[in-house]
Amino acid sequence: MRRGLRILGYMVMALVVMMSAAGQVGAADNVIKFGLSTPLSGPAAPWGIPHKQATELVFDAVNAQGGIAVGGKKYLLEVVAYDHKYVIAEGVATVNRLIAKDEVKYISILGGAVAKANEEAVNEGGVLTLPVAYAEGLVSPKNPLIFHCFPSPPETAVLWKWVQEKYPDIKRLATISPNDDTGWWSIKVETQYTEKLGYETVAKEFFERGLTDFNPILLRMLAQKPDIISVNAAPAGSVGLLIKQARELGFKGRFIHIGQVDTSVVAGIAGKENIEGMLVHGFVEEPLPESIKGWKERYTKKYGAWNATSIDFANPALAFVAAVKQAQSLDPKKIAQAMQQMEFDNLWGKARFGGKAYYGINNQIVYSMPFSEV
Repeated sequence: MRRGLRILGYMVMALVVMMSAAGQVGAADNVIKFGLSTPLSGPAAPWGIPHKQATELVFDAVNAQGGIAVGGKKYLLEVVAYDHKYVIAEGVATVNRLIAKDEVKYISILGGAVAKANEEAVNEGGVLTLPVAYAEGLVSPKNPLIFHCFPSPPETAVLWKWVQEKYPDIKRLATISPNDDTGWWSIKVETQYTEKLGYETVAKEFFERGLTDFNPILLRMLAQKPDIISVNAAPAGSVGLLIKQARELGFKGRFIHIGQVDTSVVAGIAGKENIEGMLVHGFVEEPLPESIKGWKERYTKKYGAWNATSIDFANPALAFVAAVKQAQSLDPKKIAQAMQQMEFDNLWGKARFGGKAYYGINNQIVYSMPFSEV
């Protein structure tokens, strides 16, 4: 009898715990978790940190207005972020943790190699994924819930037409990128595009992420006498070292980065005089649209140091908020349907998802983007 009472006691305790947990779930029902798997340390941190901060800043503005209204109910937005250090194994572990432990249904991944390594996990989990990542095949009909939120090489390569018109004496191109999915696809697309324009690719090199001594690679490249070196898809820390060491070896030509790079970070490593004339996709100080001025003020007020990369890395959060409002649903599939149909505001103006003619699906962000000469 006593044993039976003891079992009954345990059952009552278990029921109390279950009821308590149910209450906690109910209390959490008004919070939407948005996961980030991004490099918050290492050479790619100048990308990962503004990726996280931009997401937080977008969500701060939404939460300050009471959250997102869906079906007559208001939801607050919460960022759950993990550092993958731009290591593939860490990237897989952080995404698995977001899906399995944190029960996140919406994720933004930074980094092509990391995003590619997680294709199966996000597809099987039915997770809406909004990466900022270069990788061939990432935007594809086989990945209906993956919406790439950053201009990729097929979009940014158009800068080369302007370069050809502005600087017709530039004819010989050397290119260097990370030795992974991001770098391979970037160089492939850029080379195809530039060779159609008549440029001669005199060197193609790949480096392992985290490399600090680029001299052996640079000696091979410079022996081919390039007019310009493309550092497409390389993170700011690596770009700064590349430029510094190339100048020390006597290279007098230009550098170009048609991906996204914070020139202030690059200049801090390479020296301002060494990046003079560099051509980049992204922001320099002048001129600034009003929307960017306001964003910069908010960003520096909260985080102190300004990071211009945050402008484009706000796209995943802005697209997600707009799509949830449009879909009036928290179902990842319904949000995805809304994304393919909507136009929304990003910090440069109007944006939408398109690219079906190239990718086979309208899951690539498209918007007017700036190119800059430093």
